[in-house]
Amino acid sequence: MTALEIIKQIESDNKSRGIEPHHAILVEIETIAVMGQQSLALEIVRAELVELLKEKKIKIGDTINSQYIKIL
Repeated sequence: MTALEIIKQIESDNKSRGIEPHHAILVEIETIAVMGQQSLALEIVRAELVELLKEKKIKIGDTINSQYIKIL
C-alpha cells in the first residue's frame, strides 16, 4: 500500500464516520504503513510524501502535535 493509498483510506474512513476534519495525520499514516501487511519503512513513507508534495498531489500543514496531510 502506498502513502497516497493510505491517505485516501484514512480520509474515506474519517468521512464515513463523520469525523471532522477529514485529513490524515502523519502519525496515522506512519502507523498504518509500518503495521500494515507490507510493513513499509518510515524512510520510504516519508520519501513518498516528499515526492507527492513536490508533485502537488498533497498538502502538508501543522497541527498542535503533528502534521496533517490532505489530498489535493
